[in-house]
Amino acid sequence: MRIKTVQAWWVRIPIEAARQHRSDFGQVTTFDAAILRIETADGLVGWGEGKNAAGSTGSYGALVHMLNHEVGPQLIGCDPADIGVIWEMLYNGVRHDSAAQNGHAMPQL
Repeated sequence: MRIKTVQAWWVRIPIEAARQHRSDFGQVTTFDAAILRIETADGLVGWGEGKNAAGSTGSYGALVHMLNHEVGPQLIGCDPADIGVIWEMLYNGVRHDSAAQNGHAMPQL
């Protein structure tokens, strides 16, 4: 079983005025989330939801773009049962690339 497609969407749901609240993050007028759909070559579909900031105040356009154009392509072809392998690839891959782009040789060792 291998991951065939990864697709993310930005979902924005307006909150009616009577239910809105103000916090340290400002007036919260919408509920925002990134919704992720992953499908395997066998037709198995998994769904996930992510938040990028407290209080729904972050920009989800950037998160959804990252999922669709950076994270998603890395997941294509992976075995979804290899959770540890995927986690290490995503977590350490980002750190490795960042360090390498800044001229540090240690990620290569």
